[in-house]
Amino acid sequence: MKHMKKGMGLLLSSLFMVSALAGCGNANGGADGKAAGNTASGEKKIVLKMANITKADSQLSVTLKNIGEELKAKTNGRISPQYFPGGELGNETDMMQQLNTGSIQMAVITTAQLSNSSPAFGAWLMPYLVDTHDQAYKLWTSDESMQLFDTLKNENVVGLGYASSGFRYILGTKPIQSVKDLEGYKLRTTPSPTILDYWNGLKAGPTPMPLTDVYTSLQTGVIKGVDIDSESLASEKLTEIAKNLNADKHMYWAGGILINKDLWNSLSPDDQKLIKETVLAKTKQNSVDIQKNEDKLLSEAKTKMGLTLNEVKREEYDPIVKSVRETWSKKSPEIAKFLEKADKIKQEK
Repeated sequence: MKHMKKGMGLLLSSLFMVSALAGCGNANGGADGKAAGNTASGEKKIVLKMANITKADSQLSVTLKNIGEELKAKTNGRISPQYFPGGELGNETDMMQQLNTGSIQMAVITTAQLSNSSPAFGAWLMPYLVDTHDQAYKLWTSDESMQLFDTLKNENVVGLGYASSGFRYILGTKPIQSVKDLEGYKLRTTPSPTILDYWNGLKAGPTPMPLTDVYTSLQTGVIKGVDIDSESLASEKLTEIAKNLNADKHMYWAGGILINKDLWNSLSPDDQKLIKETVLAKTKQNSVDIQKNEDKLLSEAKTKMGLTLNEVKREEYDPIVKSVRETWSKKSPEIAKFLEKADKIKQEK
């Protein structure tokens, strides 16, 4: 009998502990976590950790932050953004891994980095793709451009749109006034296969290196110049050393705006629509702001930066441009369709 009473006591004690633990769980939104993060009205609370590689005041960073702030305002804080610019969470390879696992929820990843996951993103790295930012916006919102995200089959992400940090220029310590001046001209560039094909075709000396090493490399003569987007050209203070600028717009520098696929699939249709609309509006503003920044840069190039503006006749580049486009169009049907769309947009009035 004593043993029975002791057993009943232990059983009641265990039941009490389970009940207490369950009560604690409910106080935090449910022991199984299913209700955790929900508001009093039952709407899902969302924390968006947002990351990118460029500095906090860069247009890619500003655009990402603007997206987050707009979502926060339109949902009364139910969608809560957290920002990690300037590579705070690692390089772009690190950020892609974190996007895949869901440890960050949204990021801007350059198309050069995305071309490592899918060669189709080399479409954005074709030479002389567009002539204006307005054309670029029309292109990045096109079906042909958005369909590039569908080729990221091995990544746990959904593509929402694009943003830009400007056209790519050549800034150098020696002038470039003809294609012949590029022969053996050692310049820093991004190690994308399409970009390297272009520079190798021009017989230049493309030299991949981190952007953080460029200033010193120009100073010491390790490189003569840099293939760089207009925004970084100014923000990295490279014009203190290199005084020759070819604002030739030979390439358009863009980043894909990505969200973790698991999170995306868990969102309501209304939240998905809101995010898409917000991205579309804020990236349109990005294209306008980048244009203003480039206009200001070029207007001050001579007077405030002491730069010499050089120009190579476009027809000198044409044979290599044609060769690179034809080569990559054969390799990727997505690139072929993308280039057709880009050419149509450029012909529009």
